Amino acid sequence: MSNRRTKMIFIIAALVLALGLAVFFIIRANLDNKVSFTVNDTLEDGQGKRATVILLGGQSNASGCSRDDCLKENVSREKYEEYEKGYDNVYINYFATGTNQSNGFVKCATKQGEAGGYFGPELGMAEKLSQDYPDQQFFIIKYAWGGSNLHRQWLSPSSIGKTGELYLNFVAFVEASINYLVSKNYDVKIEGMCWMQGESDSIAKGTAQDYAENLKNLIKDIRKEFSRYSQTGDSIAFADAYIANTPAFWVHYDIVNKAKQEVEKQSAYNVLVDTIENNLICTEEPKEQPDIPHYDSMSQIKLGHLFIEELSPFFDFDTQK
Repeated sequence: MSNRRTKMIFIIAALVLALGLAVFFIIRANLDNKVSFTVNDTLEDGQGKRATVILLGGQSNASGCSRDDCLKENVSREKYEEYEKGYDNVYINYFATGTNQSNGFVKCATKQGEAGGYFGPELGMAEKLSQDYPDQQFFIIKYAWGGSNLHRQWLSPSSIGKTGELYLNFVAFVEASINYLVSKNYDVKIEGMCWMQGESDSIAKGTAQDYAENLKNLIKDIRKEFSRYSQTGDSIAFADAYIANTPAFWVHYDIVNKAKQEVEKQSAYNVLVDTIENNLICTEEPKEQPDIPHYDSMSQIKLGHLFIEELSPFFDFDTQK
């Protein structure tokens, strides 16, 4: 064998080894960074009953920055006690911006937002579900992160770029929650997902213009991830919502909202809450210094109601065991 040929074989072998080591360390890094979630055992055995699951994701208006003390001032004592006690047929496992977690399924109630004194749309969702479907059992799975964006942090695999950390964490959190429900002998069906996000992407024109494509891919990938738990293959209903028309904060809100409208039209399983037409406001609470980026307490309750109104036509309880 010539020296030249020997040298060539050595170079090829070295390249193959280097490539193999690179792949090994990439896989190892991904495994090391993989997030796992533990779901505490908080439920009785489901005995084969139907578990209707609704997913909830997004940024701070999904995570929950509406103030519990303002809610208490705006409703009757009886209604607040109802909210505080929670709903017997609506449970939630939540992870809100990493600072407030349930670590298992608990009754959906007040103070399940980003911190102990705040709440998100889950409370209005639970109220509406309890009123309209008192004989059904619902489980809300909420993973949301304040200030997060779709163009990077929630970016899904079908979009161009590195898959976002929050997308991966959301999928892992939902999987852990569903696996727990299955382990408790529930017949799990995901009936829909609620998405309250887009504010962060509206700040720059470029990310606002990319929103439609990224949202379309997010919906497609979520449906693919959880198709085995849906009623009709990969057609999980997706309820989106407009962001507030507040250009002082959300500079290109009009581009983002137009993108949401465009994506809604792409599937009969896509629906959209018009938060502007329904007069959801962010300008009154707290009175001394309103928190303009976040919905006031009664508007947050209303957002939850509107989400369920949009999802309810897709509910199918005829297949219940």
